[in-house]
Amino acid sequence: MPTPDVAQARGCVLCGGPLGEAVFQNVRDRLGISDRLWTFRRCRECGSAVLDPMPSQEELLTAYPDSYSFGQAPRTHPMHHLLHMLEAHLFYAPLYRHSVRQVQRVTGLRRGRLLDVGGGTGYRTVFFQRAGFDCVVLEPDERALRVAQEQFGLKTVSGLLETAELPAGTFDVLTFFAVIEHMPAPLETLKIALRLLRPGGWIVAMVPILAGWQAKLGLRWHQVREAPRHVFLPTVEGMSRLLTAAGFEFRTWEGGNPLDEAGILALSLLPASASAIACAEKRWTLRFGYRLVGAGMTLAALPAAYLAYRLGRSSIGVFFAQKSAQSEGNGSIQRTR
Repeated sequence: MPTPDVAQARGCVLCGGPLGEAVFQNVRDRLGISDRLWTFRRCRECGSAVLDPMPSQEELLTAYPDSYSFGQAPRTHPMHHLLHMLEAHLFYAPLYRHSVRQVQRVTGLRRGRLLDVGGGTGYRTVFFQRAGFDCVVLEPDERALRVAQEQFGLKTVSGLLETAELPAGTFDVLTFFAVIEHMPAPLETLKIALRLLRPGGWIVAMVPILAGWQAKLGLRWHQVREAPRHVFLPTVEGMSRLLTAAGFEFRTWEGGNPLDEAGILALSLLPASASAIACAEKRWTLRFGYRLVGAGMTLAALPAAYLAYRLGRSSIGVFFAQKSAQSEGNGSIQRTR
């Protein structure tokens, strides 16, 4: 078997600092798509963990299964529809309503143009649309975009931020929910995001936090076993430096919803309960069983997740940064190749 073409990390992709000791070694892909063992190394300056070496372009493109997220799970049995309805109303809807309230509270915005980068099926995006935002989903997966269009009636753009043709200086908010940690060159991507925003516009990024309490799970932590899809696990310092280097004015960060935090812990302890694994099961009894046990573990973990949130030890962070109000937007069509 030929050795895959891998990109050797030249340093920390968040701050440019040198990489030091291994934080997580012999990491196996939780989905079993990649058969390689991966290593995260700690940046000596910002403390973030970065894959070294980086996956090749081919490995990144082939690392995602057909049903990677909740909204993409096939529903071919009546029990699949029941399970989807229960999860949508009891777990995901509260999470996404919380996202809307959090963004509104921190930014002060109640309406405006919003681009949801990597928004998938648009299930979170539609909550922003209902709250008064004019939303567009940017997503490379055509199957996910069909759901966003047909089920939620959302405007969509197919592709990546680096290649999409979008008008510069016309968006009030760009959101990156669980997206930036998948990007091997986040600085370049965020510089493009800056140009798309109006002066005073906001970027909102939700990412896993290396200094959070769940990192103590080591190789069992769900966020670690997302390698090679997760190419780095940032610290607060790393995210602050990254946003500042891209030209943003870093404002603040907050812990994620404790319900989301508890769900991640459940995935760490029972990987088979994840959408990409459980929803690939052809037998609805196994699929329902895995998800039901995962839901029970999520509820059991809620007190610990809430305590971590109150103590500032969340393992999920939501970062807010702003484009300078003095920046000039030219309104021209921006196209990068």
